[in-house]
Amino acid sequence: MPEKYDLLEAALDPVLSEIKELMALKVVQVGGKSYELEFYLGGDLKANSKYSCIWCLVPSSDRWDTSKLHPSRSIEDIEACAATNEYSVKYPPLLSIDLDHVVPDELHLFLRIMDILIENLISYAVELDIRATRKQTDLLQGATLKKVQASIQSCGVSFQIWKKKEKPGELDWTSLGGAQKRKVLSLLPAQFPNILPPETCQRVAQLWKVYALCL
Repeated sequence: MPEKYDLLEAALDPVLSEIKELMALKVVQVGGKSYELEFYLGGDLKANSKYSCIWCLVPSSDRWDTSKLHPSRSIEDIEACAATNEYSVKYPPLLSIDLDHVVPDELHLFLRIMDILIENLISYAVELDIRATRKQTDLLQGATLKKVQASIQSCGVSFQIWKKKEKPGELDWTSLGGAQKRKVLSLLPAQFPNILPPETCQRVAQLWKVYALCL
């Protein structure tokens, strides 16, 4: 089923109605005992609009810059924006749950961040190889790129880099699973002195190590 608001609203109506009834009750009786209800929302989040963060008003152009502070959001703010179609809000939330009770999907966040870290490392290796030869030759023959591939393999994972068939000027590589990515995150930074130039090695290694500490 397409992930469209009206279709999800119709398909989930019985479930949503029951949840809303429980939210209104706040307390339920089971076996003669009273239990207070507290609701959390979790799941895979998608970010493909200018103001896609549900917790603050950071625009997509500034998401990379963690030094900037942006106004926070509340569920009431989002519901109000739905009425005026502001800040990338087109529809009201299907469930009115406080944002401090919305739990992001940490697994998918980890996998995506690791994808970006590996992609940046490969792109930088290609850039260094082109600088060294002063021309764009066979991408797979670059010395730095070969080191990247060998270093990731040394972490105990199966990893290959190859040219895209449909776009020979672009590269693709093995998609790693969660456990494999944790190995690479833990072990690869120690290999950076053998791969990267001194002027960038420390900064890149620090970025990887700081992210590892966040997990």
